[in-house]
Amino acid sequence: VTEAALSEVTAAFHCGPDAVLLTALAAAAVRRRGEAPSAVTGVLVHLEGHGREALSEPVDISRTVGWFTTQYPVRLDAGGALGPDFWQPARDAAGEALKQVKEQLRAVPSGGLGWGLLRHLNPDTAPKLAALPVPDLRFNYLGRFSGGDTADGELLGMAAEALPLGHAVEVDALVLERDSGRLCLSAGFSYARGVLGEDEVPALARLWCEAIEVLVEHARRDGTGGHTSSDFPLVDLSSDQLALLEDDLEFEDWDDEDDEDEEGDG
Repeated sequence: VTEAALSEVTAAFHCGPDAVLLTALAAAAVRRRGEAPSAVTGVLVHLEGHGREALSEPVDISRTVGWFTTQYPVRLDAGGALGPDFWQPARDAAGEALKQVKEQLRAVPSGGLGWGLLRHLNPDTAPKLAALPVPDLRFNYLGRFSGGDTADGELLGMAAEALPLGHAVEVDALVLERDSGRLCLSAGFSYARGVLGEDEVPALARLWCEAIEVLVEHARRDGTGGHTSSDFPLVDLSSDQLALLEDDLEFEDWDDEDDEDEEGDG
């Protein structure tokens, strides 16, 4: 499933692994919330990133060393596409949800660095942003590692009391490349016991895995996938206009190697 999620789904929808994993997480969170999931259409999540963003042309970050953490809030909302229909791979909801989440992630400028500047360094905006509610969920996708890079897979290992939690649930995920060449998605779910019961977080994790499988199965259907507006930054095209162009020009034959290389960092 991991191999398919990182190759087949990303290729079909021209996105990075983070979009796939976050769409699945949003679908799982929506399903776990309340007795009327149709009333909940999205989730507010703190995204954590490496912070190694070049803010201007003269800045060269290739010789810098370290992890410059960024954390910023993003609302992942795909309307009804994250509801019950998402879990039916034969329908279009899963693909629509992924496209909307992909666009919402790409709409964040400079990898979220602006939020940190406004939240912590700007005296005019810092108090106002500090007063806002903290999202219940934090997500961090660390990327792809070989087994040796992760100290025998213990990169996510951390004592339960090592750090105080800033959120009700914190998810740290990475992809391990085994010696056999197989890829395996590994994730740690940390949670506040005073807020959530021991059965709730494993249930969320299981739904997340199921949602990833739904996206894989959906991507394997004929006629699924496609581009979104952010794939063509030089022109102003709506999703409906893109759909018409794809039908007419058969974009699936286009070479998207540049897009995939660009997404590899995310």
